[in-house]
Amino acid sequence: MSLPVDAAPNDLVRADVIVIARAYVQEHHPDARAAILGGSAAAGNATTTSDLDIAVLYPDGHSNYAETIRFRGWLIEAFVHTPASLEFWYQKEAADRRPVIADLCARGVLLTDDDGGAAWQAEAQAQMSRGPEPLTDGERGLRRYGLSALVDDLDGSTNPAETFMLAADVFREAADLLLLENGSWLGGGKWIPRRLALSGDHLAVALNAWAADPQRPVESLSMLARAVLHRSGGYVQEGFLRGER
Repeated sequence: MSLPVDAAPNDLVRADVIVIARAYVQEHHPDARAAILGGSAAAGNATTTSDLDIAVLYPDGHSNYAETIRFRGWLIEAFVHTPASLEFWYQKEAADRRPVIADLCARGVLLTDDDGGAAWQAEAQAQMSRGPEPLTDGERGLRRYGLSALVDDLDGSTNPAETFMLAADVFREAADLLLLENGSWLGGGKWIPRRLALSGDHLAVALNAWAADPQRPVESLSMLARAVLHRSGGYVQEGFLRGER
């Protein structure tokens, strides 16, 4: 997943990227109803390792697939959909509380629109605006218990390799719990700090600041995780029951 090898970050002009993405659609998907460029390229912050994420819409009955190819020096990751396949993935992503294709379509740049592209993007935006389903009491309890156990392990860890992995798990679980308590969608990988930044919560800002700190003191992470737990009902270990007696 990379840009042309001779491209420097300062040379990455968003308008030029859109032209290349539109040319890809016209050459490889001339019969598509519409196409949207998403991801970093659409947001204008592509890097030298970015690819072009492009969602392509065909009428029902067409194949639904994802394909990665190189086009004019760029890696293109194309997500080919129909209205029916989009509905399937929207429902799946909503159940996971982790939108990918819905977010791409909602916040991307409409490249072509022969039939229904604007309506497609509006539907994706509505999907994102609805937000995830609230945590149930059972889900909240399991997340609190899991994060509490991880914090205990992190506080007691003396093995640097184990501490590294525990810190990563604590950060991810604390971020997920905080986002869900705030009614925000979840993310994975680089989208965890991005979702935190979008939420604007002061604890989210602090978690991102910890992740950006080269030192990443585990004591600070532990305190932040405990603050997230307090927000969600508190640390829990003794007396927690999973299942029924």
